[in-house]
Amino acid sequence: MNDTRHPNDLPTSEVMFVRRIVIVAAFVGLGAAIWFLSDVLLLVFASILVAVLLRAIADPLTRKLGIGDGWALVMAGVAVMLILGTGMVLFGSQIGAQLGQLFRLLPAAAEGVLGDLGFASLQDLLTGTVVGDIVSTAYRWGTTIVAAFTGLLFVIFTGIYLSIDPRAYRNGLVLLFPPRIQPQIGDTIDDAGRALGLWLVGQLTAMALVGILTALGLWLIGLQSAFALGFIAGLADFIPIVGPIAAAIPGLLVASGQGLEMVVWTLAVYIVVQQLESNLILPLIVGSAVRIPPAVGLFAVVALGVLFGPLGILFAYPLAVVVDVAVRRLYVRDTLGEAVEISGEEK
Repeated sequence: MNDTRHPNDLPTSEVMFVRRIVIVAAFVGLGAAIWFLSDVLLLVFASILVAVLLRAIADPLTRKLGIGDGWALVMAGVAVMLILGTGMVLFGSQIGAQLGQLFRLLPAAAEGVLGDLGFASLQDLLTGTVVGDIVSTAYRWGTTIVAAFTGLLFVIFTGIYLSIDPRAYRNGLVLLFPPRIQPQIGDTIDDAGRALGLWLVGQLTAMALVGILTALGLWLIGLQSAFALGFIAGLADFIPIVGPIAAAIPGLLVASGQGLEMVVWTLAVYIVVQQLESNLILPLIVGSAVRIPPAVGLFAVVALGVLFGPLGILFAYPLAVVVDVAVRRLYVRDTLGEAVEISGEEK
């Protein structure tokens, strides 16, 4: 005999069981979607960073100059292009020439260091090892020029669209949640946006100063390709903790070809610059507005790098800023009732 019971007639325990299965299935489906669309989602997050940067420049212009929002965004975009263009005009040719020289020096320097360590060649170290797999994967990812260029265009134009009317996207995201928690979700998004803006402006300024100080320091001690190495140090500084360590490797390899004393001086330059950044540059620029414990930042870089590859490493720290804001507001404060300071929160 067929069971014709209405769903409302089912026992409460069965209803709860079905509900739990649906919830678990939804979370599994969401996790699978995030996994398969991870590259796209990370590019979307990069677009959000572009939008945050433009708004971080445009909003003060709107308040202080009393101009319209659209004109402020135009001025912000022009300011960014002028800064990049001025840097390319002043240092582009010199850095480009030194980068070419650096790429010629590095293989020989690496071979020399590996020979001292007992390896026959660089190829012997990389072939058939986990390190080799990682390097080859990164190489294939980095040499996909068309995909990288397409992704860059996507990030720039999507970031511009997001910056034009951020409230519309913010409100649309809030509506995806149950009405009873929508105010908390909205506040979390606002705090995360402000925290990202503070971190991004501070980090970009720190990157420029780190690149300049590293180049000057290496030039003063007489290291070859000093400006190219400073350029690399500035770019790598976008990834806190791991980036500066990785940026020091080519400098130390080049220094190894000029003797042990040059290696010591080069290492000293990198250490001094990083100490200046940690204890002087970032505290003066950002202060304590955005503070992620170093261990948490390192874990985020490693975890997202393992899960999502190079893009995960690149955006691990700003993602950690967003997660830190969400956890502090939605869980520590709203769920546990603890008083906690939240990055980006308006006082």
